[in-house]
Amino acid sequence: MKKIVTTSLFILMASIGFSQNAPINFEPGGQGATWTWTTFENDSNPVLEIVNNPSSAAPNTSSKVAKFTAKQAGRPWAGCESQKVTDIGTFTLSASNAIIKIMVYKSVISDVGIKLIKSDNASTGEIKVANTKINEWEELTFNFSSVIGNPNTADITQIAIFPDFNLAGRTSNTITYFDNITFSAGTALPEPTVGATAPTKPASDVISLFSNAYTNVAIDTWRTGWSAATLTDVKIGSDDIKKYSALDFVGIEMIASQINISAMDLFELDVWSPNSTTFRFKLVDAGADGKIGGGDDKEHELTITPTLNGWNHVSVPIANFTGLTTKSNIAQLIFSSAPAGTSIVYLDNIMFSKASVVLEPTVSAPAPTKLAKDVVSLFSNAYTNVTVDTWRTGWSAATLTDIKIGSDDIKKYTALDFVGVEMVAKQINITTMDSFEFDVWTPNSTTLKFKLVDFGADGAFGGGDDKEHETVITPSLNGWNHISAPIAGMTGLTTKSNIAQLVFASVPAGTSIIYVDNVLFSKKPAIGIANIAQELIGVYPNPASNSVTINTIKDIQSVVIYNTLGQVVLTTSPNTNEVNIDIASLPNGFYTVKATINGVDTFKKIIKE
Repeated sequence: MKKIVTTSLFILMASIGFSQNAPINFEPGGQGATWTWTTFENDSNPVLEIVNNPSSAAPNTSSKVAKFTAKQAGRPWAGCESQKVTDIGTFTLSASNAIIKIMVYKSVISDVGIKLIKSDNASTGEIKVANTKINEWEELTFNFSSVIGNPNTADITQIAIFPDFNLAGRTSNTITYFDNITFSAGTALPEPTVGATAPTKPASDVISLFSNAYTNVAIDTWRTGWSAATLTDVKIGSDDIKKYSALDFVGIEMIASQINISAMDLFELDVWSPNSTTFRFKLVDAGADGKIGGGDDKEHELTITPTLNGWNHVSVPIANFTGLTTKSNIAQLIFSSAPAGTSIVYLDNIMFSKASVVLEPTVSAPAPTKLAKDVVSLFSNAYTNVTVDTWRTGWSAATLTDIKIGSDDIKKYTALDFVGVEMVAKQINITTMDSFEFDVWTPNSTTLKFKLVDFGADGAFGGGDDKEHETVITPSLNGWNHISAPIAGMTGLTTKSNIAQLVFASVPAGTSIIYVDNVLFSKKPAIGIANIAQELIGVYPNPASNSVTINTIKDIQSVVIYNTLGQVVLTTSPNTNEVNIDIASLPNGFYTVKATINGVDTFKKIIKE
């Protein structure tokens, strides 16, 4: 008799196990209405009610629906959940049921959350979608496709609903009706169809962990036992790829053969993802004892926001891993991603490398030719410079090197985030000056900022009367840019008698390199006999398409043409009273022509059309 009962129970469990009771429609004889729903985190936790449909017209003609009252004093994540196993059954999330839809009729706009839970309370994590309508039915769609394969998607026994997931808090009780919870096949997330671009650095400059382009070092494991991710080795054409799905975090270990990266400059990898909004990578050095957790470990994590559905090449200076103060025993690499537990990433070409040769200027910037009486020079071989306390303050994030190009002195800033230049001891009065000028050359700065700071009448920083203004430019790479910024345009610099700081900042922060020369304030020369040529200079035709002619009664020593950013686009030294300049290659727009005649700069505007 006992055997019969046992067999009967086994058959009964088999019939309800690994089945999914859906759709959940709360109709008599359907699913949901007779389930044991438990409310949670909702103040007094009023029960979930099964009530008449408040609006039985399309799109929801059901007669019965669930009604959830979210209490004002309830938690933002107040909700309800089915009873384990006996209500929704036991099932595995797969491509055939990964799209969950629910109809809601709400009194407020807020997120609705759905979570799928195992018998041991592990879950997929909730997905939240906000309603867009009030007091009318609409259908919300929850796509669980990205978690397929996660260990927490097998043997699901419970569903939880968060009808008013409102982190801002409620000002009163809210009502949510919900109905018609369905499970259907999902659309697969995009996958890469081509491999990442193969790296081309010489093998002698690379330590490769994973790449078909090089011989890889030994890796103990590409997924440690403590990881929360699924690893699949895939191929795209002939290219091997590491695919991590259901990714929260994953550890890669090289403990048996730790890596010395002291001679390397960069950490590089290629990453492709259909859904990772935040991707992190951490390097861990095991220290001299070679043991993780031995007391001398060092580590640092960096974060990027990858572009979705395309390969992202990541190349970051190892110097940016500031917490990685030792680099001789790299034993772990850890990847993590948001959304946690549902991210999918494809990885290739994971390696350490030496930096490519950085281009450097081979010629110095053109020497300025303004009269010394019209200039206050901070740094230039062309003038006597005023006193500058420091060209790199203690609070700067940059490295300063004084170099020479020929006989010309240059300030070189590397690893530049920001750098302060100070003239606090002898502050500068620029009230009679018209422009702030400097020349800059860079191989990689995509955005350069320069800020002037006036300490005010008290001459002290932070004294309450400081004034400042920052200007932003986009320099041309691998060539000298002459910057001439009108001081009148620095609207925040409402006082100009106590200039005490100049601050440069650059993007990419921490890796920019800039060369700086001829840093000065200048004014336009006064009209007089010495520069009567300014009244006699001719520039024609204007506007012009292909060329302009400049002539005067005196010989022209030099001609410089600037674009609207103050960047030098053309230069010539004719030493004649007439010169024809080819401008056909210049983009259409406005330009400034500076002609130097008898040592005096003369300016004219031209239009290229």
